[in-house]
Amino acid sequence: MNNLFMRELRSSFETLYRRAAERGEATTILVPCGECLEGEVTQYFAEAHVLTASHVPGCFMNQLGQGVEIKDSTISTHLGFQESRTCEVLVVESMYDYSNTFRVLVTDKPLMGRYKIIPGPADRPAPKATPSGGVPPLAAGGAEDWLNSAPAIQGDFFDQVDRFRKTFVQVPGCEQSTAERIREIVGDAKKRLVRHHKISQPNQLRQLDYQVSRSAYAALYSFVFPHLSLILASAEDRLKKAIRSYSTTAELVAALPGDTKSRGLQNVDVRACAEKLADIDHKITPHEKITCIDEARALLQASVENDARSGRTPGGSNEGAIEITGDDVLSLFIMAVHRSDLPNRLAHIAHVEMYSQGEAARFEESGYAVSAFQAALSFFLEERRPTPARAPAGSGAQEVPRGGAPPATSIFSSYLQSGEASSGGYGGGEEDLQGLVRQARSNYR
Repeated sequence: MNNLFMRELRSSFETLYRRAAERGEATTILVPCGECLEGEVTQYFAEAHVLTASHVPGCFMNQLGQGVEIKDSTISTHLGFQESRTCEVLVVESMYDYSNTFRVLVTDKPLMGRYKIIPGPADRPAPKATPSGGVPPLAAGGAEDWLNSAPAIQGDFFDQVDRFRKTFVQVPGCEQSTAERIREIVGDAKKRLVRHHKISQPNQLRQLDYQVSRSAYAALYSFVFPHLSLILASAEDRLKKAIRSYSTTAELVAALPGDTKSRGLQNVDVRACAEKLADIDHKITPHEKITCIDEARALLQASVENDARSGRTPGGSNEGAIEITGDDVLSLFIMAVHRSDLPNRLAHIAHVEMYSQGEAARFEESGYAVSAFQAALSFFLEERRPTPARAPAGSGAQEVPRGGAPPATSIFSSYLQSGEASSGGYGGGEEDLQGLVRQARSNYR
């Protein structure tokens, strides 16, 4: 969604985009990669890259009436084009918008007009590790693009994903079963790709897992995410009301656990973090959402450091390391959640947990940020709850972990296990995230 063509298509030519999305699986949108685009995106250019399937397999017609053929990993221009051009497909995505799913193909050049020549596969740099230690999306078309470079395995993989989508029945409370079946499909494809490409290095295996699982979740986004949004709708409404109950930032800061004022956190600018959290709504895979949350944490840390060095927070100086405790991260995430306009917060976190359930290695360092985000949501759902076991009556205080990462509050961990109440985790009791999802489950029995 950061691609120039997609941004222009959705903003400047919204009617064209909406009509294409409403046609669902009959639509294929060709997106020239950002590196190759040269010049502005006009109406004529946009219409040339929005395709509708014809009765002949592999043949499409764009909105200008021109013919396009898609075969394997190439796209060729035919009837109506002044220039014969063949484009390479770099990335295949399944996108969900306007209540429909359609296909998006990222290409190495546009179907018409000027463009910049991008490096060939042998010249493209290898993927670099993200600041969180996670594996970034592979440079599709590159030497390590194992799924796209094995068409037979790729075809079988997407056939299994499509069959799963059409035959699997999602039952509220059984999301772990859904995630396990997705992992089985991904695991089968990975085993075949390991043998096919003779992959043995641990880093390559991690990249392979990222690539294949991300492709599966992208294709299943419109199948899985609406279900999560539906079963968590009532809990999401309660969360919104809890967030709106703090009319000002000052009121929220006064309710934060610990001595927030002495740490000067009320002066930290969390706008960049809040905007980054809002970007989660534009991500269709848990992988991208985890990266987005971790980037939000990095923005918080940068804001704290800047404020400390400028003297806006107590103990700030221009030299030396700046200590940011687990309490600080939690409090700042709470402030950012209050300021962010991210919708479906609980469904997004549930989506992340489906992917990461039982796969701690997939989180690495970014798991800290995800845990802090979960704990921030828990704060709003639990803040008004009496806590007699943790604080003297009438004190209004809450017990919050100190000196370390906030604990992860698993949305599914409790209600997936026969609906029994959880005795551990942040906050506890029936009003926390786990209790809310258990309640959602009971509503659909």
